[in-house]
Amino acid sequence: MPVAIPDRADAEWQFVSEVARGLAALGDASPGVEAAEDLTVPLGLSAWIVRASIGLPDAYDALLRLRGGLLRVSGLDLRTEPVPLKVADDQASLRNLGHYLFALMGRASRYESVPAAQLADEVLALLEDEDVRARPASSGGVARRPGQ
Repeated sequence: MPVAIPDRADAEWQFVSEVARGLAALGDASPGVEAAEDLTVPLGLSAWIVRASIGLPDAYDALLRLRGGLLRVSGLDLRTEPVPLKVADDQASLRNLGHYLFALMGRASRYESVPAAQLADEVLALLEDEDVRARPASSGGVARRPGQ
């Protein structure tokens, strides 16, 4: 049976959505906890990468988009926020970026005084709006959302 190759934009959107909501759920379940030594975040990332059928370089880029969205929605000062470093090992880079995003989700949630799940929804709405504006209009003249 032939295997369908997912659309890259759809795979990225599925991945970003699952990461944002997953990290928010982890943060809401254990507020104030830093997951630096915990395996929950790397295992979650691994599962979300497999579910979305996305490659490691694309996953890294998608996580950077999520970081940008979190910073824009939360109002945290971009100038004082650390920039995650990318190392030669893709798995190590993703693991470090995942831990960073988990902590960022918590900081942004506390800064905005909103539950992390609400913040994740706001970030996803912003990113979805950017995606819709960036995609070319279909033959009907209406830009489509990822997955449509």
